[in-house]
Amino acid sequence: MTSNSSRRTAGAAGNASAFFAPLAWAALYFALGFLSYKLNGAFVASGYLWLPAGVTVGALMLTRTERWGPLLALLFAAQLLLGGIAERELWRMALLAIDEIGVAAAAVWLVRRAPFPLEGLYFVRALLLVGVGASVASGFFGALWFSSTQNLPFWPTLRVWSSSDLVGILIVTPVLAGWSRFRAVRSGGIARTEFLLGLASFGGVLVTAYLAFGSEIDRVLFDINFATTYLPLFFVALVTILWGGRGGSLAVVALALIAFVYNSLGLGPFAELVRLHSSNALLELQVYLAVASLLSLLVSTLKTTREQLHEQAAQWRSDVELALTVSRQLVYCLDPVRGRLTWSGDVHGMLGVAESELGTLEQVLARVHPMDQARLRQRWLDDDSDDSRPAMAFRLLLPAGQVSQVTDMSRSMLDPDDTLAIVAGAWHFTTTDGAGERA
Repeated sequence: MTSNSSRRTAGAAGNASAFFAPLAWAALYFALGFLSYKLNGAFVASGYLWLPAGVTVGALMLTRTERWGPLLALLFAAQLLLGGIAERELWRMALLAIDEIGVAAAAVWLVRRAPFPLEGLYFVRALLLVGVGASVASGFFGALWFSSTQNLPFWPTLRVWSSSDLVGILIVTPVLAGWSRFRAVRSGGIARTEFLLGLASFGGVLVTAYLAFGSEIDRVLFDINFATTYLPLFFVALVTILWGGRGGSLAVVALALIAFVYNSLGLGPFAELVRLHSSNALLELQVYLAVASLLSLLVSTLKTTREQLHEQAAQWRSDVELALTVSRQLVYCLDPVRGRLTWSGDVHGMLGVAESELGTLEQVLARVHPMDQARLRQRWLDDDSDDSRPAMAFRLLLPAGQVSQVTDMSRSMLDPDDTLAIVAGAWHFTTTDGAGERA
């Protein structure tokens, strides 16, 4: 009975999610579309920024393919509503919606045929494939339409349209992908020091972004124009290192909003380029923010990959330590030149002494029974790399006055000049005798 009730509850939750999730995506699409409309000033053939492109790609990447139908329909409706607010002909907006949303759906579907995780280099690769493919294809059809119906130049329209879609994808999709997998935890997470440093770095993004785009201080005091735009990129990288990919994506969003708001007001170095009629002025800010987003993505990817490697190494070491302890073994590596030994396994649990007390050859031999010391020294320091060398049993003196019977299994590695380079082996503990055996 309880099992049936649980299944019904889970099914109801799944149905509610399937119903409300497309509505939430459509609402976000409309909100960011309206924001883009305000920042761009008006709906034209192409604008500086089109954030809904990132919502479309993020929604499609995070939604199962069999649930795309309602999602695509609601995104299409949100685009028509935006067109109605802009007082554009609905049939034209419908064609543009089919172009934008349909091309993005095709690109995501093609990439998802090869499954990829939403993290690491796989996510960056998928995002770039979808972003570049969808933005270029959508820009091509859009520029073709406007050039044939409104006599707008094809290549400039394609260039700005594609870059505005690509920048929207690079800014918004990482935020959606990163925070969709967020789970609140009671403990762990970012350390206090890293959190405070990350908070200071995020403040640095805001301050330097204002300095670069909304203030004249840099031009008045230092007589520089574009140089201060590099400062926010530095702080974006710092935030990503300290807070991870989620924090880095938020820093990029904050930088993008500040830059576009001031740019729409005619302030900042990129707006000055527009006033000077620079041929590439429409692309300058887009390229700048694309570089900021890619910087955050790559730093986050390298950070995540390194953390995963450390976790895997720690897990591997833990497994090896457990296996050695259960089998009553210790593994060592001897540097005969420096006389130093490194150990793997529970040294303190097996021998009752700290690993640091067995760090040199002399310290180890001091724990060996006097009658076996010479044999073990010769075995380790002999220039013999014979793989058929048999195991050797000896007695080890423990701190509690006991004598442990140990079997040494080791091999030597020689340098090209036949001098001893390294000795690696394992100790297998068999029995422990009483104190009387020590005398």
